[in-house]
Amino acid sequence: MKLGGYAGNILYVNLSDGASRKQPLDEDLVRECIGGAAINNRLALDLIRPDVDPLSPGNAIIIGTGPFNGTFIPGASQTMSVYKSPLNGSFPHSNAGGVFSHFLKSSGYDFLVITGRSQWPVYLVIEDDNVSLKHASDIWGLDGFDSADELRLRHSPCSIIPIGTAGERQSAISVTHIDKGGTIGSGGLAAVMGSKKLKAIVACMGSRSIEVADPKRLRGIVDGIIDKINSYHLRGEMMKGGAMTMTSTWIPPGVVARNSTELIPYPPNLNEIKTELYELHKAARKKIACATCPLSDKDRLDLPDYRSSYDTAVFMDMAAMTYSHALGYSSDGSIADRYAMAIRYYDEINRLGIDRVYSFNGLADFVITLYEQGIINKRDTNGMTLDRKYDTLLALVRMTAAREGFGAVLCDGILSAARKLGNLAAGRVQNVVKGQCIAFDPRMSGFLPMHLGMLVYPGRTLGVAAAMGAPSYSPGWPFADIKKQAVRCGVPTPDMERLFTPDSFNLGRLARHGEDFFGLFNMLGQCHRLYISRFYSLQTMADLYSAVTGIEKTPTELKRASSRMWESWLELNRQAGFTRSDNEPPHIWFKPLKSPDHEYTLYDYSLKNQLSRADILGYLDEYYSERELQV
Repeated sequence: MKLGGYAGNILYVNLSDGASRKQPLDEDLVRECIGGAAINNRLALDLIRPDVDPLSPGNAIIIGTGPFNGTFIPGASQTMSVYKSPLNGSFPHSNAGGVFSHFLKSSGYDFLVITGRSQWPVYLVIEDDNVSLKHASDIWGLDGFDSADELRLRHSPCSIIPIGTAGERQSAISVTHIDKGGTIGSGGLAAVMGSKKLKAIVACMGSRSIEVADPKRLRGIVDGIIDKINSYHLRGEMMKGGAMTMTSTWIPPGVVARNSTELIPYPPNLNEIKTELYELHKAARKKIACATCPLSDKDRLDLPDYRSSYDTAVFMDMAAMTYSHALGYSSDGSIADRYAMAIRYYDEINRLGIDRVYSFNGLADFVITLYEQGIINKRDTNGMTLDRKYDTLLALVRMTAAREGFGAVLCDGILSAARKLGNLAAGRVQNVVKGQCIAFDPRMSGFLPMHLGMLVYPGRTLGVAAAMGAPSYSPGWPFADIKKQAVRCGVPTPDMERLFTPDSFNLGRLARHGEDFFGLFNMLGQCHRLYISRFYSLQTMADLYSAVTGIEKTPTELKRASSRMWESWLELNRQAGFTRSDNEPPHIWFKPLKSPDHEYTLYDYSLKNQLSRADILGYLDEYYSERELQV
C-alpha cells in the first residue's frame, strides 16, 4: 500500500499455537474507515462472535493505530483497543498515549490482533519481522509497573502494555497502562490478557519510518499548531504542574458518598488547601510527555522516603484523595502527609491494575455503606470490618486485585458484588450505568454534555466523547463561547440554527456532533485530552489528514467517516445485546443529594430549570433522532 501515514499491515498472533502472520492492510478499507477505532470495529465485527465468553480463547484483543501515529503531529500518540468486556459483555473502546503506537508502526504494523490462549504465561515481542512469544513465568506475579521495568531492561528501546495482579486474576474491573503511563482497558482488557496467559505486549523500536504524502504541507500546518501551543497562556504553568494546573480548580463542593445519597463537604478552608496541595505537587513532580506532545501533562512524582511512582489520572479529585473523610483519609496530619498518602494509594492501585475512577471508588463506597447500614456484616466480608479509613481502603484494593477474601466478592465489579451479597444489596445499586459507577454526579454541577455522554457512550460510561471543549465539564459558559466550540468541532452552519437559540442549546442533538468530532481523534491516533485537543479543529484535522495520506478529505467527509465509525461500534454492541434501555439515567439522579446545610437537585446546564426523568429521556430522544440524520 502506497498511502502516506500507514505502515501497511495487520499482524495476527494466535497464542494457542504461537503462530503469527502479516496481512496487507486493504487500501479500500483505509479509504472508507480512515484507521484506528473504525478499522478496529470492522475487525471485531469479523472476528469476535457477539456471544463469545469474554474470558475464552475465542475473544480477540484488537489494537489499532491511526495515520497520524509515527508522524511529528503534536499529540499523535494514541493507541486504540477493542475487545469483548468481561465486566458487562459489551465491546468498549479504550485508548491511551505513550509511544506504543509509534513503535508498532516502526515494525511495519498498523493493527495487532491477538487470539487464542497460551498454555503457560508468555509475553509477546514485536520487532520488525521478528514476532515471538517468550516465557513469562519468571515475571508472572509482578505488578504492572515492575513488569514494565523488567521488560524494558530486556528489550529497550521498546514500549510495553503489561498486566498486574488484577489482570492475572482476571478481575473484570482490571485495567493496564502503556509504559506505566496512560490507562487503557476500562472494562477488563487486562483480565482478557490474563485469561490468555499474556503477561505483556512489547513493541520494540523497529527499522521502518512512516512516510507522508506532502512533507512540506504537513510541516506548515504543524508549525501553525506549535505556534498556538507555545503562545497558550497556561503552557508555562502546565510545564510545572501538569494536568493539575487546569483541573485543580474543578474540585466539586464535596465528595458523593454513602451510596450517592450524601455529599460530604470539604473543609471551609478548601482554597487554602488546594493552593498548598498544588505547590506540593509541583515540588514533587517531574514531567512526562507522550510521543510528540509539547505539553507534558503526565507526572512522575518523587516523594521523600517513598519509591517513585507514575500517576496519570486526571487530577480532578486529587484534593479529595488527600483530605476527604469519604475516601477514608484522616483529617489529622499535615497536607503534606495526606498528599503522600494519596500518592501511595494511586501508586498501589495503578501497579495492581484496578480501575479506580469508574469502578473501585464507587464499589468501595457501596459496600462500606451496606456495612454501616447493617445490610451486610462480618459473615459477608470474610471477617473484615469495613470503614472509611485509609488502611481499610488499601486493604480492599489489594484483596480485590488478588481475588482473595472479601476481594473475591468485589473483583468483578459492583453489579457482580451486589448479586453475591444477596437481594438486599442488589436492590441498592444506584449510581451505575452499564455496570460502571458514575464518577461525576450531575446533581452537583447541573446536567452537562458530559453527563449525557456518560449515558450513551457505547459499552461503558465515559463523558468526554460528547464534549466540545471546556463547556462539557464546566457549567455557566456563555452560549456565544459554546457556539464557537461547536464551529471548531465541525457543526455545519445550517445545523447551528437548529441547535442554538440566543440563550440556549439543544443538548441532545449537540452531543452527536461532539461524538463525531471525538471519534476522529480515535480514528487518526490523536490525543483528545483537553490540553492538546483544544488546538485542533475539524478543518485542521482534514488538512493534516490530506497532507499525511495524500487522500484529500474535506471536513464534512471526515465527519461522515466518524459517524460511520460510531454506527459500526453501536452495531457491535447491539449484537452483544445492548439496547437503548441500557442508556437510561439512574433513578438516584432525581432524588436530593444531601449535605449538612444544602440539598442538591438535578438542574439543566444553565442551572435555572430543575430536570425530571422525562427531561433526560427527552434529551435521549433528541440524541437518537440526530444520530439518524446524515451530516
